[in-house]
Amino acid sequence: MIVKTSVILLFIVLVIPKSYAKSEKIIACIDDYPPYQILDNVPHGIHITSLHRLANALNKQLEFIEAPNFGRCVKMLELGQADVIAGLNKNRKRDAFAFYAPYKIEDGHVFISARNNVINHYSDLANKIIGVPRGTTYFEQFEYDKSLNKTPISNVSTGIQLLLKKRIDVIITSKFVADSLLTEIKTENLETRTIKREKDKPYMSFFGFSKKNKLNLTEDKIIALTTAAFEQGIFKN
Repeated sequence: MIVKTSVILLFIVLVIPKSYAKSEKIIACIDDYPPYQILDNVPHGIHITSLHRLANALNKQLEFIEAPNFGRCVKMLELGQADVIAGLNKNRKRDAFAFYAPYKIEDGHVFISARNNVINHYSDLANKIIGVPRGTTYFEQFEYDKSLNKTPISNVSTGIQLLLKKRIDVIITSKFVADSLLTEIKTENLETRTIKREKDKPYMSFFGFSKKNKLNLTEDKIIALTTAAFEQGIFKN
């Protein structure tokens, strides 16, 4: 009887797909940043979908930890309280505590402003108050330009309200976010302008992993598995 039971248990272990044998978790920090991430009873959005696919690629159980803004998620990554963030752009400060694996081609960026204060060129940002969602980074020229007057905002929707009250002059965000708010932008008689990129070079958006992650995988292995999934188109929505 004992032998028969052992054989049955061995059979179950052998036939259960590997995806059902996930014993370790991967903790992803998320904040409310529609349409990328929406914190509902069940979080959803393109980042959420891609994080589920990443967990499968790494053979981990996905667990979310919610934060009030993206900046807090970055801090949790630095402290090792979160293993990964979707859509993390590289910069020098983050390189000290994070490593990266490809996620998707980065969305283009746009300026949102009042129609009587349109931003057509980068030079038009001089002497403007620029709303930037907390913790969000964009292109290098903008990030390291200390001559600009940048002010943190909680999200783009809040930024639009500040724009209408003339407390800021312009918002910078991704084209994807701007498109999701197109009805509101048109209703409020605002204007969007696409930011021209140097030689139309495509930029990469990354999964950012904490160097203090608890995934029991080497950095090289995490990068290799994630890159393979990216190249197979796993993260395309």
